[in-house]
Amino acid sequence: MSGWPAILQNRIPGALEYLGAGGWVILPLGVLCLWLWVLIFHKLFQIWGLRPGEDKPRPRGWRAGLQAQAQAAGAAPPEARQARLEEARLRLEARLDSRVQTILVLASVAPLLGLLGTVTGMITTFEVISRFGTGNAKALAGGISEALITTQLGLLVALPGLFLGHFIGRRVERMKARMESFCLALARTGEEQG
Repeated sequence: MSGWPAILQNRIPGALEYLGAGGWVILPLGVLCLWLWVLIFHKLFQIWGLRPGEDKPRPRGWRAGLQAQAQAAGAAPPEARQARLEEARLRLEARLDSRVQTILVLASVAPLLGLLGTVTGMITTFEVISRFGTGNAKALAGGISEALITTQLGLLVALPGLFLGHFIGRRVERMKARMESFCLALARTGEEQG
């Protein structure tokens, strides 16, 4: 057997053994990691789906949605037209803002879970020392492994999560600023036509 399946077949048991040495904290850390990445991909796809699409107009794009609201307002008074556009923009902004803070909180909690694993690993190490002394290196290694593995995995989850969370937050703020200026431009053209 050659190629990727053989490599995976050899690596998966080793990876599972490595994760198992991290103790019980690995399970909540894994759930947190999965939840974090689902939210990150959801927000990235949502942002890409809401892009203005100036070269290729999209029926789902936010510009098309705001233009549809402006056209639906038709010959309404300027204040009513402005209110309708503002309401549509605020709905889009609320949709964009949702879950960004959750991503940042999950990314911030990951190293704390890693720290919890460090503490439990050190407690295990000290229990081994109190029972058997320092002569049993294999027993000592289990607690130290637990401490180091959970710290490492907590940081590996947190670093990309924080980076992408801030990246998404900046993109959302830029899109909101573009939406606001676009709504003002639509309101002005409506006033000029009225």
